[in-house]
Amino acid sequence: MKLRVLYHGHCFDGVASAATFTRFYHERINGAAEVGYTGLLHRPGNILFDKEMFDGDENAIVDFKYSPSEKLTWWFDHHQSAFLTPADEAHFRADHSGKKFLDASRKSCTEFIADVARTTFGFDAEPLNELVHWAHVIDGALYESAAQCVELKEPPLQLMQMIEAEPDETFIEQIIRDLTEKP
Repeated sequence: MKLRVLYHGHCFDGVASAATFTRFYHERINGAAEVGYTGLLHRPGNILFDKEMFDGDENAIVDFKYSPSEKLTWWFDHHQSAFLTPADEAHFRADHSGKKFLDASRKSCTEFIADVARTTFGFDAEPLNELVHWAHVIDGALYESAAQCVELKEPPLQLMQMIEAEPDETFIEQIIRDLTEKP
């Protein structure tokens, strides 16, 4: 069984969301699933998805806009601008699968996924607390000071710099896989 995880590319919260979702999926849904990753970026003309992207038996989008594709199985987002069109939002609202979630009040999608996975699916998100914390700080711009963000002393902030600057998707996939591993 193949799971395709599409995530907000070159974004700490997107990478952390992909790792959190993968860990949840392996622990609570299907531990034997082979996971492939695709980073998504905003493009001119709002052409964000190619049909070929949804090549898994199940397909998830985390921390990125909604797609009305019939192949989309899971979706998590926390942005007020989650929908490209009113028709996309209507499609989401009509879905009753219990696998598509939006909460625009959240500071990070990682935090949102961990909470939904815990409360709805019984997932133990505690081992991911540090990752969730840093995704919340970074995506919510909730730094202790401006200096904390600029000095990059904490390893998660250094990792953020690498994720945001690294054009090599293989490198980013390895980061996701490393974050997914159990301690």
